[in-house]
Amino acid sequence: MPDTLSLPKPPAQPAFIRRPGQVEFMRGVLEHRICGLITRRQYGKTTVAADISIFKMMAVRGHNVIFGSVKLDLGREMTRKEAQQLQKGFAIQAARVAAAKMRLESTDDRGHNLDGIKEYDWAELYESSKLEFRLWHDRTTYSRTKVVALTPEAVGETGDLILDEVGRVRKFRDVWEAVKPIISSNPSFRCLLTTTPPPDDAHYSFELLAPPPGFDPPPEPKGHWYKSELNVWVLRVTAEDAFAGGVPLYDDDTGEALSPSQARQRDPDKDAFDRNYGCKFVFGGTAACSLLWLESAQTRGAGQCQFFRIDDESDMDVALRWLSAHLGPGRVGTGLDIATTTKATSNPSAFAVCEEDGSDTIVRAVFIWKTADDLIQIERVRSILRAIKARKEGGRARQLNIDATNERLFAARAARELRGECPIQLVVASETIQIAGQPDRITRKQALDGRLVRRLNDNKLTLPPDRYIREDWRLVRKERGLFTCEPDHTGKHGDTFDATKHGEDALHGFGGPVSAEAVAVGATPEKPGQDFNRPVHDDDRGRKPETVYV
Repeated sequence: MPDTLSLPKPPAQPAFIRRPGQVEFMRGVLEHRICGLITRRQYGKTTVAADISIFKMMAVRGHNVIFGSVKLDLGREMTRKEAQQLQKGFAIQAARVAAAKMRLESTDDRGHNLDGIKEYDWAELYESSKLEFRLWHDRTTYSRTKVVALTPEAVGETGDLILDEVGRVRKFRDVWEAVKPIISSNPSFRCLLTTTPPPDDAHYSFELLAPPPGFDPPPEPKGHWYKSELNVWVLRVTAEDAFAGGVPLYDDDTGEALSPSQARQRDPDKDAFDRNYGCKFVFGGTAACSLLWLESAQTRGAGQCQFFRIDDESDMDVALRWLSAHLGPGRVGTGLDIATTTKATSNPSAFAVCEEDGSDTIVRAVFIWKTADDLIQIERVRSILRAIKARKEGGRARQLNIDATNERLFAARAARELRGECPIQLVVASETIQIAGQPDRITRKQALDGRLVRRLNDNKLTLPPDRYIREDWRLVRKERGLFTCEPDHTGKHGDTFDATKHGEDALHGFGGPVSAEAVAVGATPEKPGQDFNRPVHDDDRGRKPETVYV
């Protein structure tokens, strides 16, 4: 017989009896305008969210509460289950509302009462964002909770915000960007976020709600509060905390009550158990750049690396003075990822200055700017290259690599204009190359992306300690063996990552410290890269790439 925990059968209790963690979260909501609730699965997150919504509706006449749901992001079955939980949560409050001599009703968006409709129809309204709960204060005045999809477009109405299961919401960073102005518009508005930790550490809720390093308090029935790195107060109620409050887990087969440690021992997927019941923010997922390694690289960069956003030439002057004062004598490689648009959500041009330090690379400076003027682009690059050349020791940059994949004409012009400053290599990411020892050809993009990620994971990079860099690099994903990047709502598109990978390649080139890597087509020890002075022409696209052995 397996070792089980012997617990008496709990007595029958009214459905509205709250658990210690639920009570504690309701208390904390009174103190913090923005706060999160991280709990084990099936602890009652949606129920307590409904509880808080009812109380706010009762307290303020004509008040709006916007309940954001994951909706169809997790598929129809998940939507049905969440609809059931929400329906249950509001049903629990009916007795309280009746005792206050008020009326609570569920309606569609046109005010049609939903009492007596089938559960399937109720869930259909939930899916289509046409569901409301109205609490009538008198014959003409009501407060309401409106259920909406958690998308940037759907959360525009003002009022209190309850964002449920945020760890499973696609593009949650964009959603958060949309809701922050709502909270800032009125000091009485509150925003509550409920979830279990996300399965992918690239999800924005990971960074927004994760506890500080080393946070491991003893079990407590009401859970424990902490402040996340992004200054959000969070109440965490783990399975151990819930167990201390009399809420066990149950064996999948026999239904026996188990302690969390017994349940984890029997669970074949320990990582999933740690997330869903231990409420641990487990590192892993699709992000190509580990948050742990990025934090380490950026910590080393404090005081010796810098990120610069260039809006005008005065910004450029400040950046160049800093660069001149902090460049060392090591070899320097530079990389340029070009963009020629200036819209608010378009991606910027990015320029990286990479300095060799033994077997490591110090990314001394990363610049970004937006301009559609070719002359400004070229002059800014020229000024950086000349600042490198003028340093006390080390001389000019070894090479400038320019990404010519999407901006071939400008890249070719820039190469002609700047060839007197240092050697220039034009890089076409879509070209395929053969790496010695590997059976299949791969694109230059996959080769360079892979090398930079390995350098990061090998603890060989030092990066500027700026949040922009971290967020931009975390957009790079590795899915099914390929590196991809989807832009965010602000226009970030892994541009600083791309500029750095080109700077790293310009620095090491042929025979660098990273073995078995792709270099430029036609490279030789005497000629490391394409003809620097020859622009890439359209007829190059049909040229069969050569096999490269390193």
